[in-house]
Amino acid sequence: MNRRPSILYRVTGVASTMAALMLLSSFAATIQAQTASRIEHYMHLAHPVGSVAMSFPGPEGGFTFLHLPTKEITEWGDTVVRPRVYLLDLNLSHEGSYLAPDTMTSTSDYTPFEFVLPGNRIIHAKLAPGHSREELLGLDTNFNGVIGWGLIKQFITVYDFKKNTLIFYPLYASVNIADNDSNTIQMPILDDAKITYCHCPVSTVWLDVQAPPLQPGHVQLAFQQPQSQVFLSSLDSNTYRIIDRQHLRDSLSGLKRPIGLNLAQFTITDLSGHPINLASRGSHRTVVELPAIYHDLTVPVLGNLGTDVLRTFSGIIIDPSRNKLIFIK
Repeated sequence: MNRRPSILYRVTGVASTMAALMLLSSFAATIQAQTASRIEHYMHLAHPVGSVAMSFPGPEGGFTFLHLPTKEITEWGDTVVRPRVYLLDLNLSHEGSYLAPDTMTSTSDYTPFEFVLPGNRIIHAKLAPGHSREELLGLDTNFNGVIGWGLIKQFITVYDFKKNTLIFYPLYASVNIADNDSNTIQMPILDDAKITYCHCPVSTVWLDVQAPPLQPGHVQLAFQQPQSQVFLSSLDSNTYRIIDRQHLRDSLSGLKRPIGLNLAQFTITDLSGHPINLASRGSHRTVVELPAIYHDLTVPVLGNLGTDVLRTFSGIIIDPSRNKLIFIK
């Protein structure tokens, strides 16, 4: 008689635990379904050109690889479609580059490429031959080059990090997002950076960031960087001295090991003028020298926003036709 209540209590306790777990599982599934369908809801009035898979090999957030089936002509004259992988790098103002054969005699002209999307939709691009980023063959033997801003800006592109898919839409497709939608962060795409000696525009996707004690400046949307960066040129004198003391010099090469900062503020301003602090999405930044590509610009460049932070969002929409960058929470 004395045992039955305790047995009943244990059975009841197990049942309650199972019910709670099922409820939590159902709740998590509902949240996941709502998040996954949010991008589809925003784009339900638009008709996609097609989609391709994304992958993120490498450390931290990983490099952004686009899996673009590429039409190629074999050495015996047949046309085939082969699975190829391209790094996404919006620093390239042109459409991109590809790994040229060692036997190529001229690398001065752009080469026509055709990317075959599902449904036999084709995206045309002109890529420059070269051997940049050839080391990424070590991450994927199908690596074939780099896709730049010159191609991306011809479409509205939607980066779905839940499904690891990049979707291409026509440039003036409908985007069903209200300006005050609380599930998004909407910002203008800045295009005010120019090269000082020729006053040429530097085409890429910039954000304007306040991150004290660092100097305020532009940050590039860096799908090509696994980890977000801060450039030495943006450090105030006191922070620079601290960083310099913490560096460990190699006795033979004189090289310094990478070192980083943890930022309490990384604030952007949305279209409504509201400041939004993104530091909680990844406060750590590696500190590196200012890359040569950012020299001689008319705007200060604070750093890069890498995939370690970008992939904390469920998705990103780059809309060049409306000059909008949209982070989907």
